[in-house]
Amino acid sequence: MVESKSWKWEMVGKDDNYWNTPSPEIYYLCEKWKNQNFKTFLDIGCGLGRHSLFMAKNGFDVSGFDLSEFSVNTVIEKAKENNLTLNKFVVADMLNLPFEDNSFDCMLAMNVISHTDKKGFMQILSEINRVLKQKGEVYFTVGSKESFWFNNPACTYVDENTRIRVEDGPENGIPHFYMGDEDCFTLFNDFDIIEIKNVRELTQYGNFSPHYHIFLRKK
Repeated sequence: MVESKSWKWEMVGKDDNYWNTPSPEIYYLCEKWKNQNFKTFLDIGCGLGRHSLFMAKNGFDVSGFDLSEFSVNTVIEKAKENNLTLNKFVVADMLNLPFEDNSFDCMLAMNVISHTDKKGFMQILSEINRVLKQKGEVYFTVGSKESFWFNNPACTYVDENTRIRVEDGPENGIPHFYMGDEDCFTLFNDFDIIEIKNVRELTQYGNFSPHYHIFLRKK
């Protein structure tokens, strides 16, 4: 299993607009989970807190963690500035979640749990399953094997799903686990699949970022 490495959030900065703007998916998930009377929420890899703070503003009991101390301290600081109450927020590795069994109704992990290799990815799924309540739900994204980075020979090969990115910026040296369609039918046996989408996000520069958006429920 590869060593876990944190994103270099110091290079991004506390006020970066993109990483402080909630992803579009969270608006739908927030309303869905409210209607299901879900209350306890875990932000897996909290980053600068764009989802933690949003869910706290919407009345959820929010916990979270990140491998980056800068990240965790930033979220706690922003919560205080906005008079928001957070539960447990700590520096932690997603391979070993520092939470009790059956603790959360719902979880979110945007562009996070793929920062490992295949063995690590299976360990993370096991940990998610452990801390989710029965019938709890988790939404996360994983890079697709269609990605430029998966097929870039400059990236270090780890296993059939994993490459280590080589680039300037906060993701340099970070492992990335990528999926293909065939993996959708073999990786999630401990969950019921609510929805899996293969999304190709085009940019104005003509390139695209292909990701799987995966929505699961604990059996």
